[in-house]
Amino acid sequence: MASSSSGNSLPAPEAVQVLVSSLADDSSLVKEASVSALKDIASLNPLLVLDCCYAVSRGGRRRFSNMAGAFQVMAIAVRNIKARDVDPPFLAKLAKIATSEIISTKELNTDWQRAAASLLVAIGSHLPDPMMEEIFLHLSASHPGLPAMVQILADFASVEALQFTPRLKDVLSRVLPIFGSVRDAQRAIFANAFKCWCQAVWQFRIDFPSHPLFDNDVMSYLNSAFELLLRVWASSRDLKVRVSSVDALGQMVGLITRTQLKAAIPRLIPTILELYNKDQDIAFLATCSLHNVLSASLLSENGPPLLEFEELTVILSTLLPVVSMHNDDKEHSVFSMELKTYNEIQHCFLTVGLVYHEDLFTYLLSRCRLKEESYTFGALCVLKHLLPRLAEAWHAKRPALVEAVKLLLDEQNLSVSKALSELIVVMASHCYLSGPSGELFVEYLVRHCAISDEDLKGLESCTEGLAESSTFPFHYKRSEVKIGAVGPTELRSICEKGLLLLTITIPEMEGILWPFLLKMITQKSYTGATSTVCRCISELYRHRSSFTSSLLLEYKARADIPKPEELFARLVVLLRNPLSRGQLATQILTVLCYLAPLFPRNINLFWQDEIPKLKAYVSDTDDLKQNRSYQETWDDMIINFLAESLDVVGDAEWVISLGEAFTIQYALYSPVDEHSALLHRCMGILLQKVDDRAYIHEKIDWMYKHANIAVPTNRLGLAKGMGLVAASHLDAVLEKLKDILDRVGQNLFQRLDNMNFVLAFVQRFSRTGAQVDGKAMFHILGS
Repeated sequence: MASSSSGNSLPAPEAVQVLVSSLADDSSLVKEASVSALKDIASLNPLLVLDCCYAVSRGGRRRFSNMAGAFQVMAIAVRNIKARDVDPPFLAKLAKIATSEIISTKELNTDWQRAAASLLVAIGSHLPDPMMEEIFLHLSASHPGLPAMVQILADFASVEALQFTPRLKDVLSRVLPIFGSVRDAQRAIFANAFKCWCQAVWQFRIDFPSHPLFDNDVMSYLNSAFELLLRVWASSRDLKVRVSSVDALGQMVGLITRTQLKAAIPRLIPTILELYNKDQDIAFLATCSLHNVLSASLLSENGPPLLEFEELTVILSTLLPVVSMHNDDKEHSVFSMELKTYNEIQHCFLTVGLVYHEDLFTYLLSRCRLKEESYTFGALCVLKHLLPRLAEAWHAKRPALVEAVKLLLDEQNLSVSKALSELIVVMASHCYLSGPSGELFVEYLVRHCAISDEDLKGLESCTEGLAESSTFPFHYKRSEVKIGAVGPTELRSICEKGLLLLTITIPEMEGILWPFLLKMITQKSYTGATSTVCRCISELYRHRSSFTSSLLLEYKARADIPKPEELFARLVVLLRNPLSRGQLATQILTVLCYLAPLFPRNINLFWQDEIPKLKAYVSDTDDLKQNRSYQETWDDMIINFLAESLDVVGDAEWVISLGEAFTIQYALYSPVDEHSALLHRCMGILLQKVDDRAYIHEKIDWMYKHANIAVPTNRLGLAKGMGLVAASHLDAVLEKLKDILDRVGQNLFQRLDNMNFVLAFVQRFSRTGAQVDGKAMFHILGS
């Protein structure tokens, strides 16, 4: 066979012969390198490579030890032959060499057999009829190469659907006579072949929808094969045969007659459902077949549905628990088997919903009300998937869905909470959320955004491998939360993303989120969600150009929303940790800028100048970590920011109101929480600006009453706060110190704690450069 010529600089025949000879080298590295090089050359000059490989392959494996490598290279070369260069007699010789190697052993799927099969498939892409005739010579029940030949026809159908489908009748006419006598060990191969052949037919239909496909003979062949697969092979004791048969039946259901399908359904569906007790791969194949059965039974254009909804409930009840089994996201690959199965199950439900949308909606809500975790989780996932696809059909069902979701808001299983959170986001995107119920669902998302890092650390400290029925007490709920396949970190992340999605992408949510989100900031149980809530408020401003003009009106219209002073007091204290999750300090400072119109007029210009400086200090967290004194510096910056804000306002009445807001803050933090120490200082700097003596005495008493000076951090924070008050009202502070020591009594430990506090106060106050009244201090300490 003469080699083709071209303008490219091609390897000399001698070089290619050397590479081909190297395929049989003792070194595996040399073999691999030779195969790789020859494949590259085959794309440039396939005929030259075929000539050289043909020369060594004529003797078979007895003369050339690496026939697998030679066949691999030859398959690549054949695929790269241009139509004008095809030489049918030469390719026929190659086909005979390949088949002779395949049938030379009773074994199946050896490396050289697979490579030889790929060569035959490549030849078939150019010359389908000669290749198939070569295969047909070995299609007999007694031939040892029968399984291999059937597998090659399956591979050819998968690769060349358009070439294979017009020749399906020839294949079936030769395979059907021996189909009933196939041994158990070979049945899986035959069943897989039928699946591939039917898939080729479906592909042909897509490309040529108007082309007449089957005559009566082909339909008769398919019906016969379907009956044998269903009645005999699908009930085999060999699991592999059963699975392969169900897989093939799933591809055939749309090709057989409706009469035959209707008669087969009572047997076919239970056969498929029995496979769901097996592993994930089998569940996926079973679901694919089930989807095809549902499509052929319900969506045919040739008649009414073959199944009533009541008959479908057993299928739906089998699928719902499988949703939870295959949705734990342990594999992060987009193409994981769990995800494929999950998507295919959703296709099944959608197929049912297209025909029985009202019945399916009622069924799914009933599963939610059962409060059985697997069914509830599955139903929520299906509702989330179908809601956008059946939006028009389910439009009138919106109130029922909202009420059903409300009943699940207290569900503590994390997997159910995840599915419910995702459903709420989908409902919002289709305008299901409005009024009080909308705020209720937003608060649900905020609640789970508030899962703190302390909660997560507590979970990690628990014994690994807890069963789903195990429990763990989260601080954000005063109840036990069941640990399922979904972790609290994942749930928190989903709710954070969902809340931001509602804010940024759904304009209809603006009226629900504002000013309701402000209410979430001041609630103790939602402290962990502050960063996300602040970011959402900032996004509302950033993406709504007309938002600011109506800000004050909408805010003042809500009597249940915290006053500006309460918001300011809460956010200033929460600034405390610049390394908090979600860039908390930056988010708070950003939202303060946006909320400035809520505060006295003078404060706006000051914040525009000062807040960027604070944001700059906390912007580089890595740099902060290198500075051991960053926390002390940052605390001082917060106090200075508060002090200057109070000076700028210059409104005694507003300052008093802010003091009341700080007073309320003491209930939000425990004495061991370092926010309490900062709160003492905030109250101290505020009292420094107040002239009302009675008010000052009242708040000093409040500060001490709500302090735990047995905690060193809290004691130091209180001392700093008292020191700030003393800078303007020393006499009031000294009176309080004397009163503290006078009322201690004989409790030694309490007396020592109070003395430590007094000494801390003296030390902190002396740093200010002020002079303490010696007689007064002597009297206090002497007592």
